Amino acid sequence: MKIRTFLWITVGFGVLAVIGLGFYRNAELLNSRFNLTESGSVPLYVIVAGAFAFGAFFTLSLGLTRYMKLSMDRHKRRRAERRMIEIEERFYEGLQAVMEGREQDALRWFRAVLESDPGHFNALLKMGEVLCAMGRYTEGIEYHQRAQSMRADDTRPLYALAHDYEAQGELDKAKATLAKIIDIKPKASLSAYRRLRAISMKEGSWVAALEAHNKIERVLRKSGRRPDEHERKTGLGIRYSLGLKYQSEGKTKVAVSLYRRLIKEDPSFIPAYIRLGTTLRETGDAREAVEVWNRGFELTSSPIFLTALEEHFLDEGEPLAAIEALRHCVATAKKDTLPRFFLGKLYFRLEMLDESAEILSALQGRTSYAPTLHYLIGRINERRGNHRSAAEQYRKVLKDLNLMKVEYRCRSCAATLSEWMDRCPKCEEWNTIELDIREDISLQELGIATAPIYSHLT
Repeated sequence: MKIRTFLWITVGFGVLAVIGLGFYRNAELLNSRFNLTESGSVPLYVIVAGAFAFGAFFTLSLGLTRYMKLSMDRHKRRRAERRMIEIEERFYEGLQAVMEGREQDALRWFRAVLESDPGHFNALLKMGEVLCAMGRYTEGIEYHQRAQSMRADDTRPLYALAHDYEAQGELDKAKATLAKIIDIKPKASLSAYRRLRAISMKEGSWVAALEAHNKIERVLRKSGRRPDEHERKTGLGIRYSLGLKYQSEGKTKVAVSLYRRLIKEDPSFIPAYIRLGTTLRETGDAREAVEVWNRGFELTSSPIFLTALEEHFLDEGEPLAAIEALRHCVATAKKDTLPRFFLGKLYFRLEMLDESAEILSALQGRTSYAPTLHYLIGRINERRGNHRSAAEQYRKVLKDLNLMKVEYRCRSCAATLSEWMDRCPKCEEWNTIELDIREDISLQELGIATAPIYSHLT
């Protein structure tokens, strides 16, 4: 027996003792008659006992009622808890099935959850995701719409709907849904703006993409953050694509101005140099185009500018100018291996074999991987009749290209493998791996472009 119970019993007996003592000392009073009516009376102790009994009965009734109510509430809570545990266990089984790629099992578990609790928010979301992943977009969208109607201020169903619409190709609906997200949380909608930007880029709506990108940058600045490198490069790419759009519409001056701003903002953005030079050349300002390409090479050392200069002067029928342009690049380059190689390659294209051999031979040993260099030297030796030296260079080409190593290719997804396998690790198709044999290697694969031959240079 607990101490508290013992104390209550003791107090109860004490109270009864006091009451008994009181009855004993007031027996005469309690036996006196209490007139209820003019003709009827009862002893006073009957009235006292009746009042006591009524109070005890009333108190006991209230206590029992309260006890029954508490017991019922506890029973309901236990049932609700057990039901909730069962629902969450089913939901967890559905999540496990999703992670293991068992979509049908996942649908069965999520349906069981929704049968027990039609308003289970997370089950509605997951049900929609699985259905859309299976290509059943109409059904998936219905579940996501149900989830959205339950919590109008929750953006998760809206993001899911935007993804569903985009996957279904309904880009206008996807953009409208993302706009709703922005209206609900204008200060915390970076993901929505990024999705809008991605959709606009997919559509080729570069003005809308730039608008979304600018809003992303504003949101980042207001939150005290700076755009990262990926955001910066994306912004450059959008503005560059916008320049291409203006150029295709005949707005050449606007495009040129935009290319110049891009170069000023990021001097290492090679596409802007190439496109600016090409545009200037097409508008008749070839001299400035050459200056732009030269400046691009000086700042970036990218060999694409060497190709641009070479092709420009050869297309104009000015081989000597092409030679001088590449010589200038050799003189201004911090590392002159690449421009020297391009100059030697240009001499080869122009059938200036002695000059080409002199430059290219000097580059041997300065590179660890140069199959095209050895190929050109081999071709020069072959034309001179020095077949032994040519064969030696061709052996170096074979070594650099590692052509003795057998390669395999999947005929289903074209994945390249170093060894045969029974199943492609990329597309997971069986019996698709076969030996990859190319009967020849084109000049383009070796980096040798065809060009007009100039036998007399003036």
